[in-house]
Amino acid sequence: MTADDDGIEDDFSLCVLDNVRKAARAVSRHYDRLARQVGMTAGQFSVLVSVCKGDGETTGELAQRLSMDRTTLVRNIALLERDGLVLSASTADGRGKCYRLSDKGAKLLQEALPLWRKAQGDVMGQLGEDEFFKTINSLKQLSKL
Repeated sequence: MTADDDGIEDDFSLCVLDNVRKAARAVSRHYDRLARQVGMTAGQFSVLVSVCKGDGETTGELAQRLSMDRTTLVRNIALLERDGLVLSASTADGRGKCYRLSDKGAKLLQEALPLWRKAQGDVMGQLGEDEFFKTINSLKQLSKL
């Protein structure tokens, strides 16, 4: 702890940024360990779910849904396309792309869902059911900053 100009001490153990990042890394590692069982990462799983839920959405729409910059999304989708999990097509105006799951991608997503459910259950078990839902609501609020 350090004293600032007002003589108030800052407790950096309460830093939201630091604590959210630490938690995000730990949670990501846990979900990644499970996702690897079907040959993907937790990030790829998130993109596949978003493509599935937003069947036919554009790059911009998917990037917004995922809170991801377009460049990162395009890189991730390119890998999924390379592996035959996602299919792209030109938008009606020809100025962009829209995406959908391939049959292979849909099958992989179905294989991964039980692992995602386990990861969710592990987190809920760690926090308890009430705290789990409070945390989800808090994270949704923070994502609006």
